[in-house]
Amino acid sequence: MKTTRHKIFTLGQPTLSATNKQPKTPSFQPHQIQGWQRLQQLAIQLTPLAVILLVWEIGTGAFNIPQFIEPALVGKPSAIVQEIWKLLSSGSIFQHIFVTFQEAMTGLALAMTGGVSLGILLAYSPSGAKITLPYVQIFNSLPRIALAPFFIVWFGIGLLSKVLLAALAAFFPIFFTTYQGLQSIERELVSAFQVMGANRWQMLYMVVLPSVLSWVIAGIRTSLGMALVGALVAEYIGSTRGLGYLLMSAQGTLNVDQAWAILVILASISVFLDWGVRVLEAYVLRWRPNPREL
Repeated sequence: MKTTRHKIFTLGQPTLSATNKQPKTPSFQPHQIQGWQRLQQLAIQLTPLAVILLVWEIGTGAFNIPQFIEPALVGKPSAIVQEIWKLLSSGSIFQHIFVTFQEAMTGLALAMTGGVSLGILLAYSPSGAKITLPYVQIFNSLPRIALAPFFIVWFGIGLLSKVLLAALAAFFPIFFTTYQGLQSIERELVSAFQVMGANRWQMLYMVVLPSVLSWVIAGIRTSLGMALVGALVAEYIGSTRGLGYLLMSAQGTLNVDQAWAILVILASISVFLDWGVRVLEAYVLRWRPNPREL
């Protein structure tokens, strides 16, 4: 009798697994959500550029629409893409890219050495800073393009003049960020390490370098583009190789599409170098908390 009643009870009431059984819903991992958010952000960033290119292409007479932009003066996006493909497929542009890259990176290395050294020297020498900083400000106010002819006359049309002009263009952002970074070190932190008996090298390794490194890297990111512009300007004034030389040749023959193609390639190099610096920054400063995770 008990067995029968138990069977009736189990048949009349749904079991726990049956009542709690819910339809499966797709679950997303955190990295999938972040990837989707990055794609959305990239789409938002590229939308204005896509609109400008579309209006530009339509204005030059594409899709059988009456022309209201003169392609001989401003170029045409589809023709610019064709010029980029011609330059890359022929392979001749790569030696010019290497020349400009060599000039810019050598100049950047000189700017980093000089800018960081002078920034540290003036940060720890207030009397020297009072004398030197006004001259640094004066030289920083001089337009680099105006100095390019002097560099060509003084150092010739070879590699040296391009490297020095690129170094001059990239020097000031690195110097000012290094100097400002050292000035922003918290004095209480320095005093605390001094109380604990830290020597000069321990102070440098544990306080100064971590505090100023992010400032220096920020200066390097700014100086990357400045070094490329400095090398390009020097090549534009007087050179037989490099992207600046190609740009001058394209503009001399009124080949607007090729000139735009060279500028796009130069901008792509700058974006790639900036990405490399950001990767290096994430690795070097991996101890720093990520603002997205706070």
